Amino acid sequence: MLRLAKNQSIMLLAACAAVLCISVHIAVAGEIAFLEDEATGDFNVVGELRFSSLADLDARVVINYQEGSGDHYAVALAGGKAKFYRVTGGTTTHIGSIGALTPPRDGAETAAFTVQRRDWRMALVWDSRVIARAYDSSLHDGKAGTVAAGGGTFEEVMIQPVGDIFMADDFVREEGGLSAWEVVTGKWQQRTLRDDAQAGRQEADKSANAFSYLGKRKDDKPAITVTGYWFWDIYSVQAAVKPADHQAIGLVVYFQDADNYIAIRWLGREHREGGTLQVVAVRNGESEVVAESQGGFRTNQWYSLRCAVSAGVIHVWVDDELRLATQTDAFGQGQVGLYCESRKGAFFDDVACGPWELFAEGFSEEVPGKWQTLEGRWQHTDGSLRPTTNDPALAVTGRRAWEHYEYSITIQPAKSGGCGLVVGYQDGKNYCLLRWAQKGTPYAGKAQVVRVREGEEKILAEAPISIPSGSSYRAEARLTDGLITLAVAGRPQVEAFSPDLTAGAVGVFATQAAGTQFDNALLQIIPPKRTSRITREFADTSKHPEMAEWASTQAPWVKPEAGRTWWTKGDYFGEHALVFTIPNVGAKSGKITLLVGASDPDDKDACNLVVALSSGSKEIALALRAGDQLLAEAKAQVEGSNAKLSFERRGHWLVVRVNEDFALQANMASLPSGTE
Repeated sequence: MLRLAKNQSIMLLAACAAVLCISVHIAVAGEIAFLEDEATGDFNVVGELRFSSLADLDARVVINYQEGSGDHYAVALAGGKAKFYRVTGGTTTHIGSIGALTPPRDGAETAAFTVQRRDWRMALVWDSRVIARAYDSSLHDGKAGTVAAGGGTFEEVMIQPVGDIFMADDFVREEGGLSAWEVVTGKWQQRTLRDDAQAGRQEADKSANAFSYLGKRKDDKPAITVTGYWFWDIYSVQAAVKPADHQAIGLVVYFQDADNYIAIRWLGREHREGGTLQVVAVRNGESEVVAESQGGFRTNQWYSLRCAVSAGVIHVWVDDELRLATQTDAFGQGQVGLYCESRKGAFFDDVACGPWELFAEGFSEEVPGKWQTLEGRWQHTDGSLRPTTNDPALAVTGRRAWEHYEYSITIQPAKSGGCGLVVGYQDGKNYCLLRWAQKGTPYAGKAQVVRVREGEEKILAEAPISIPSGSSYRAEARLTDGLITLAVAGRPQVEAFSPDLTAGAVGVFATQAAGTQFDNALLQIIPPKRTSRITREFADTSKHPEMAEWASTQAPWVKPEAGRTWWTKGDYFGEHALVFTIPNVGAKSGKITLLVGASDPDDKDACNLVVALSSGSKEIALALRAGDQLLAEAKAQVEGSNAKLSFERRGHWLVVRVNEDFALQANMASLPSGTE
């Protein structure tokens, strides 16, 4: 089965030259050659710039131009440099890094460029390399255009809307079925995994997954097949792969053409170059190893290979283990693909591509606009961010739309005072602060979760803190659907639950702690949990009676021999959720009891949720108990005919949601020891 997200069509317009003085100043509407259609949401402005000398070039690309105020962003291309500016209220402010403009490759008369706009992020791709980045979320939508003041002209400028990135292919389709894959080099074919006499009788509609995608090298170039769109830039791609020999296999990201792409190249244990995992940038047919780690694969064994790219950061996993993390400014956008150097071939299956968000900050250089100071004074010094006074200091960064993430940073504490991390930041009056201190503050010896709402602080939870003394440590905050947790040096410290706190930017905090160093900030989106699955090939239990229990419509459940209690077939550790739908609410009266953490049907101390329904009523009554102790109760009104209930364990909390709305929660950590 193949699923590929469709994006909007391309709008193409030619942009004319206009006149603007060489010095950077506020562009007025009459100087800008606007493109006809407005640019909304995420988009690219793509085109070519013709010039004879970089020294004489003076040009701009304008985005997010607001007609009422004239506010906008501009990428200035002048003096051999590229810079981003924000123009608001008549004031021009430099934001972002500064890039060096280079002459077009191979003596070409024009240089291709792309200005990327992604909510909070902006980037300039110049001649297939990202040379400047900026960060700001003040302006959205509006018009786009160009200004050519001297030394050059814009050609073939277009706006490319950018939609959600999604692609999935398990290669289960009938003969002649449509494929979104484009073969670049080598031989690629849909192929059954079976090589016996029954292989030819495999049918796609009677198999869990009868087919895979077989790639083989044909000549002196590796076999490559690609899919997706040229403007994909922030994404994750993964595939199951089974190599036939020790020749390299892998994935492709940021594919431009057969001579320009980034390859995730994995060599077998007995490869002549040694078993290594590499990130390789191929430019004009020449390969450069960007990063590598030791450890090759075994032949004829399935592996899960995954690569994610975001703002120049590349992460590579093998079987969910992070094996490589590196950075590159190559290409900045492109299609995804599969890679094979073997003439015997390699099988690929279960390919998936989707959005991936990552923020990595090493503080190696100060990028204006990337961090916003809300309180105190901060300084970039020796590759770290530091408060310069003992006054309370707060700085934030990132997207207010970030949700379901873990955010960590390395801290070298001062001799006294407090430190903290910010999550869920929406504005200066609404965010969540996780703070702690050994001494020098009213909360010395404690870690606290503090909710700031409309400027008012409320302590949601606190606990004694354990911090390594005299050395740096890693602090990690997690925000997952209202659950806020803090760990220091790998040890959990405190957690709280706030149902309406689900998304926001991140930041750092210090008080009475001048000289404290923050370094190596990292934010990663937590992937969704997997659900139970049914193997389609054995779903027909009349043909496979031995699979009746495991492949029935009640696959994860054991049918009771006596009584009415159905039990799951496995044990569940850590966070999990039991999700089900009650049809036709109000059609009849009755009760449903859900058990969590029970050892057997007679476990009197198990946590249980009683769901009560009444005939003729759309109201659902909920009662949560630990044994005989009532923990919480609530009533939920259902709008439609069905009610989707989710009974969840999150850290020390039990949470109930009805049709995605939070209905009740209880903190199990507050119960007497042994209750849970």
